[in-house]
Amino acid sequence: MLYTLLSFNQNYSSWSMRPLIVVRKYRLPVDLRVFDLADTEGVAVVKSLTPSGLLPTLLIDAGDGHAASAVPESLAIIETLADLFPDKTIWPRDVVMRAKARSVSAQMHAGFASVRNSMPCNMRARYPERNWPTEVAADIKRICAIWQTCREEVVAKKVGEDDGWLFGSFSGADAMYFPVVTRFLTYSVKIDESEFPLAKDYMARVLRDATVREMYEIAENEEFVVDKYENVYPNEVIEKLTVSN
Repeated sequence: MLYTLLSFNQNYSSWSMRPLIVVRKYRLPVDLRVFDLADTEGVAVVKSLTPSGLLPTLLIDAGDGHAASAVPESLAIIETLADLFPDKTIWPRDVVMRAKARSVSAQMHAGFASVRNSMPCNMRARYPERNWPTEVAADIKRICAIWQTCREEVVAKKVGEDDGWLFGSFSGADAMYFPVVTRFLTYSVKIDESEFPLAKDYMARVLRDATVREMYEIAENEEFVVDKYENVYPNEVIEKLTVSN
């Protein structure tokens, strides 16, 4: 079978980033096809290839002469990749940890709209620290609590290898929260180390990962520019994003 992941710009499309990091992290045999969010012709092509006209979408070509099957939605794509490549351990092996990884992933998929709306994805930009509205601050705190709780359980239970990811080893849950880490960096969100020390360590772990740094480099070199995702807060100084060593 042939697999093709259709995505929008990596720099701007947080939903695309989620399955993209899974494909890149595990070096899966999946072709990547990127479309420009601002290109009307490209968007028209997307609508011809996917039922919803939205990306990301995974195309599965069985090679039987029929049209490729389309699997939209980031979390569904990650689940499908886990089924297609079971040897890659995209979800934790431990059944309880796997259930919790899927639970926090579903929370990310369905929630935190305030963070999404107030912090549009832009890996190349950096804004200074700001005071967030109550609902955004509540989302930030809830996300930090999830990271803290996941890491506390891994440290306490010592289940399998612990490489600093939410459930020890990299998993689909980390893929789902990866764009949140990039948003926190872009918008200079500070994690309260006294309340969420392991959450702060987790964010640092994500940002020093080789695949993550590779994706930042790809985003930096993308030629596409989508004006509505630039200058989100026009009265504030914007600096070029850098990821510290």
